[in-house]
Amino acid sequence: MSLIVKFYSAVITRETRKLLKQKDKLASAMVRPFLWLWIIGGGMQALAGQDYIARLVPGIVGMSLLFGGMVGGLSIAFDKDSGTMRLLVTSPVSHVHVLLAKAISAGIAALVQTGLLLTALALFEGAYWLLQTFSFNLQLVLPWTGHLNWPNMLLLLPVLCLSAISCGLLGVAVGVSAKTIDSFAVMMNFVIFPLFFLSGALYPIAPMPALARWAASINPFTYCVDLLRHVFNSHAEFAVVYSMGYLLASALLMLAFSLWRFSQNGAALPLSQ
Repeated sequence: MSLIVKFYSAVITRETRKLLKQKDKLASAMVRPFLWLWIIGGGMQALAGQDYIARLVPGIVGMSLLFGGMVGGLSIAFDKDSGTMRLLVTSPVSHVHVLLAKAISAGIAALVQTGLLLTALALFEGAYWLLQTFSFNLQLVLPWTGHLNWPNMLLLLPVLCLSAISCGLLGVAVGVSAKTIDSFAVMMNFVIFPLFFLSGALYPIAPMPALARWAASINPFTYCVDLLRHVFNSHAEFAVVYSMGYLLASALLMLAFSLWRFSQNGAALPLSQ
């Protein structure tokens, strides 16, 4: 048991240190959600009404988790290319521990990025209410401020952790399927954007066309976003227990798929060979 704990500790520490050293990546991860809030949120708010920002915020937080989770897949692709993966799979632990350690590391990366995003949102929201006392409307500059709901603190941490590990396992599933780092980038975009746009992150699921509604109903990220809607008390469409159960089952399926692919495509070999 101590050997497995040491293995997890070593892998997670290595990946976390890499993440914290890449301060430019953390900064760029903040730009994407705020651009969506500023441009998409501001534009759609003019069409859909003042309530749209409250609907959009859970989707933007989910986006941060989704992109953060892909770090696990990138790490696997990079380790295969550099030959580091050979050392990991020849260590005296089973392959499931290798993949879980990568998924947990990716989940931590997703949580760090999402934590920074939530902190920034809280600071902007505080600035809005502070400037209100001086008769200055911050919405003229940042249209999403003043529309955020206080999160349900009892749900916040469990939902973030479950969503982060699910997104980490998704990243791992893509990473073990990619043959090269370049193909990982292509696959990542091919996976991320359909998952995001067919999740209800930007608009409700019920009015979607039948085929899109069906795709959204089997999309695991749909339930990640819906859980975040429960957290932010905003337009949830499914029960908490159902969404958590579906997300957990999807995570187990992604782990099983990753183990199968990991044993099929020579993941222990450097990609250059």
